[in-house]
Amino acid sequence: MSRKVAIGGVGAVWRPALDQVWSFLRTQELEPGDNTVSVTDGTGTAEVHVARYVTTGPQVPGVDTAGFGQGTLHRKDVETRCARCHSMDDAQGKPAEQTLLGTQCVTCHADLVSRPKQHGPVGQGACLMCHEASSAPQRYAVAWPIQETCFKCHEDIKNAMWKKAYRHGPAAAGRCTTCHDPHGSPNVFWLKKPVWELCTNCHTEKATDRHVVVGFVYGDSHPTRNRPHPRKPGVEFACSACHNPHAAQARFLWQFDVTVREDLCRTCHAK
Repeated sequence: MSRKVAIGGVGAVWRPALDQVWSFLRTQELEPGDNTVSVTDGTGTAEVHVARYVTTGPQVPGVDTAGFGQGTLHRKDVETRCARCHSMDDAQGKPAEQTLLGTQCVTCHADLVSRPKQHGPVGQGACLMCHEASSAPQRYAVAWPIQETCFKCHEDIKNAMWKKAYRHGPAAAGRCTTCHDPHGSPNVFWLKKPVWELCTNCHTEKATDRHVVVGFVYGDSHPTRNRPHPRKPGVEFACSACHNPHAAQARFLWQFDVTVREDLCRTCHAK
């Protein structure tokens, strides 16, 4: 995909007081794939190519993203080469007493079984619970939005989310894999990172550790990490102690279905 964007004088402001430079006040959203960005100044036009790959958005099975190398494997023309050494038959799962190493997929995807906490289907070698063997042109694709695949098992999460007034962005968009690794991870709930690190990946403004009641009681801020969880012994306090990562009744996704901030505080603070 190619997109040519002429920024030129649109959105640009001449600032002679600031060392006589042009300041561009426009942010251009890039499309997945190859983007040609054309920037025009007083002497001419310069072009740069920027490739963008979206890992959490819908992908076209079997089609590689422009600007990147081959990313699809289970396509007929590619599998023909692989079949010289590997069996490309479907993985049908295994009896519970066997190990995951008996599953066909693991002959190539061994890295997926090395994680300390495995997602249920991975632990059972049941790859086809999530991956579609008959998808085309790429086999073993996962239906999009991926949330529909997840909800086949996680109905409790689905039912709880749909009853709430507000949903977290990734959850509302059906992008469970923004936060969760569908194969496994060393973190709780198969999160891609520990809770605080994961949340501040997007909510970068909270990474300063200055949050909520700055200058009150705790001085700099209410803690967001490195403190014991007041309601869960042995667990570190983190963002999810106050915010529900899926959905809630309040705009700030407060836990316990509270809609008034003070009620949230009282869940830990008696006074």
